[in-house]
Amino acid sequence: MKLLATMAFATLAVAGTASAVPVFTAGGTTVAGQGLVSSVAGATTIDFNSGILPANYTDGSLFTGTDGNHAAPPGDTSMYLSAGISSDQHTPVTATFSGGLSYFGFYMGSPDTYNSVTYTFADHTSTTLTGTQLATLAGDLPNGNQAVGLYVNAFAGAGSKITSIAFASGQNAFETDNHAFVSAVPEPETYGMLLAGLGMMGFMLRRKS
Repeated sequence: MKLLATMAFATLAVAGTASAVPVFTAGGTTVAGQGLVSSVAGATTIDFNSGILPANYTDGSLFTGTDGNHAAPPGDTSMYLSAGISSDQHTPVTATFSGGLSYFGFYMGSPDTYNSVTYTFADHTSTTLTGTQLATLAGDLPNGNQAVGLYVNAFAGAGSKITSIAFASGQNAFETDNHAFVSAVPEPETYGMLLAGLGMMGFMLRRKS
């Protein structure tokens, strides 16, 4: 399998309402039949190839190929996720990660102005990227060109965690694949509480013996 790295054309820091400033970049690795996948080391990828939507995803449908309602991202012959698959169905597709993420990435095709992604953080604040902003990351135009695909990377920022990602489209459709994530590292105080709990358990076991 031949892998080709693609360059990140732009970096976007969007303050939004989040307590930490998230950073967004474009760039991934090309894999035959998959399009672009994450280049972030240690990331876990959801490729939807099982044909079953993960339990932490709500709404949206899985497809292969291209028809009048949705188009496969360029180079992607596998299953992909589509949001806004008909003119009267524009419910966002939401992926929830209750433990929080330090990183989330996804492959998207044919960026349009009416596409958007909203990232919600552990402090219940959020940041939304429009289709125009997403396309700009890779130096593309948000004109629905089905030959255009880009891999979007989101880094939560120090002390912050991404807890959900919502993909929305005002028209047909918003197609994504190869969702990748890295779970957030517990905060120091969490480690402290864990160690204190383990210490208490050890003390109680010693007393019992």
